[in-house]
Amino acid sequence: MNKWNETYHFPKEVLEQADAIQNCISALANEIKKISVNNHDIDEIHIVGSGDCYFISIAAAEAFKKISGIQAEGYEAYDYFLNKPFVSSKTMVILFSSSGKSLYVLKSLDYASERGAITIGVTNHEDSPLGTSCSVPLVTVATGISKSFPSKTTTSALALYYQLAIEVGVHRGRISEGEESHLKEELAIQVPEMIRRIYETEHPKLIDAAQMFLDARNYTFVGSGPSRTSAIVGAAKIVETSRNKVTFCNAEEYLHLHGFSVKSPDAVIVIGNNISNHRENQVVEYAQNQCARVLVIGDVEVDNSTINTIQVAPFLNTLSPWGVTLASMVVLHLFASELSRKAYKDPDAPHDVDLKHVINLLYTGPVAGWQVE
Repeated sequence: MNKWNETYHFPKEVLEQADAIQNCISALANEIKKISVNNHDIDEIHIVGSGDCYFISIAAAEAFKKISGIQAEGYEAYDYFLNKPFVSSKTMVILFSSSGKSLYVLKSLDYASERGAITIGVTNHEDSPLGTSCSVPLVTVATGISKSFPSKTTTSALALYYQLAIEVGVHRGRISEGEESHLKEELAIQVPEMIRRIYETEHPKLIDAAQMFLDARNYTFVGSGPSRTSAIVGAAKIVETSRNKVTFCNAEEYLHLHGFSVKSPDAVIVIGNNISNHRENQVVEYAQNQCARVLVIGDVEVDNSTINTIQVAPFLNTLSPWGVTLASMVVLHLFASELSRKAYKDPDAPHDVDLKHVINLLYTGPVAGWQVE
């Protein structure tokens, strides 16, 4: 186990997420407050990114709408560039690229800047094109530089989005002092504590369970509300670290469609959202009846426990929908890491593809962790 963690960056970074979230929130608290003070009268927020940087925008947009009372939308960067939604000086465009070199994030930045939008660049690299060209950079160096597929950078950035949503909500008079205190304490203290508890008590369960899920034909990730972000990120990690087939959907979509194709060779991963577990409970029951292998995370009931059903981290039911999204993502990162380890795959980079060609397509320069000649 220790040798695995020392050999590859991905499993090491998964185990650094509790500290990364705390460090990032603490390091950028003043910058977040300043952004909210200077821009609390904006009309709309656009959150733009590619890959994980886009996936977390789904939960972040819901937080801005619910906590801040402001219209917000998450956009995949290429779609944003193609569609060119209306922006003005009253629009805040938050662009996230860990490397700061993602091609269409930068093209989206150019578009938003040309139209006078407030551009916030979230990146690990201050001297990157994103860090140097946006209105306000949020540099996540407190997380440490990611040298693999992002895990700690992804969760830390989502925590920053939540923190900004809280601050904007305060300045717009949308949340009370008590609500502000509760949400900030959850982000800074309770979520990292929950993640450390996951490392201690749930990681061993995932190590043991990984063998059962190892040769699944397909992995279906189910998450609703903000937890849809967790489902998509979880699916992405399986593709990136093990190169296996995945799909993702919310619970209603599973019941209406995806469940029809699930059979015993498949795996279904169901993620609680701490808003409602009605459909999630039904997804578990449905998947069990289909004889699938089922992994249940958080506040989802398992009425008929079977040998093919594993439940982890039920204690996440004490968190808000925002907190549970962050913590459940860590469970899914650990799950992907253990599957990769059992399959003897390299979780840091897909060496079975032409990486140099892929990097040239996606980025405007070399990126950390994917150093190729």
